[in-house]
Amino acid sequence: MKMTNRQWLGKAKLMYNPVKRKRDKGKTKQDNNSGTSAAAATGAHNHASSSSNLHSEKELEARQKERNELRDARRKEREERKKRFDKQQDKRDGKSSKKNSKKKEQKISQEEQDKRDAQLGCCHRFTQFLVKLIHVIDAIIGLACIIYGVFIFGFTEPAMAAVITFLTFGSLMLATSIVGTIGFCTSICRRWGLALSAWSAACIAFFYMFVIIALLADPDTCFNYLTENQSVLYLNDASIASIRMWLPAIYIACASLAVVETCRFFVLRKLRNTLLRYDAAQRSITERSKQQQDSNRTILTAPLLEDDPSWVV
Repeated sequence: MKMTNRQWLGKAKLMYNPVKRKRDKGKTKQDNNSGTSAAAATGAHNHASSSSNLHSEKELEARQKERNELRDARRKEREERKKRFDKQQDKRDGKSSKKNSKKKEQKISQEEQDKRDAQLGCCHRFTQFLVKLIHVIDAIIGLACIIYGVFIFGFTEPAMAAVITFLTFGSLMLATSIVGTIGFCTSICRRWGLALSAWSAACIAFFYMFVIIALLADPDTCFNYLTENQSVLYLNDASIASIRMWLPAIYIACASLAVVETCRFFVLRKLRNTLLRYDAAQRSITERSKQQQDSNRTILTAPLLEDDPSWVV
């Protein structure tokens, strides 16, 4: 668009007007001063922010170092604790290695356990022999007491206290010996004879201890009774005097028999459990062998039955 004359004149007045030009120059100076002050303010602000950023970065680095140090210290403590725990565990493992080996040995199959239970060792056989010998000795003592009790009972006025004592004690000894022998020989009723013999052994040991205590407490009463009834007890003064002389040996004999009967009580209980396991192992082995024979028969006869059509109705 072309400018008109009026526009040109207005422009010229503005250009050549000194007052207006001063005002414009003042405004430009103010604008320049404000620009420099603003630039200085922004520079200062930027400097302050950069210094604060540096300070915060240093604090972060210091905190990170502290955290790393704490982490390293905790890691070292954990490693030391782990080493101590490993040492204690090694000691425990060294002590319990035998127990663990025993537990591993115990974890065996039923077939191997039956084989072990079916085999009786030399110690078991020796213990069984000793217990049988004790049963024989008890049977002899019981039979002797019964025979003596029957003989002294044959008088017109027998000494009933002695008769009852000898017959009762002899019957108990003989009966327990017979029952124990039956328990050894047969496995009927879970070998109840051995259990009965074991508990009767405790009663017999108690009787021996009672005899020792009675003789130690008041021996004169016993010897007075023997002297009064010596005619019906097949005794005389010389035999009663010899009994009085051998009284310490009688104490030792009764104490020894009491100890033997106590040992028989504990040994018979353990022996009965071993024999019960032996019987169970024998039964399981026989049943397993029968099942194996039946399976072999079916395997052998099945092809023959399939080939022969005459068995089909």
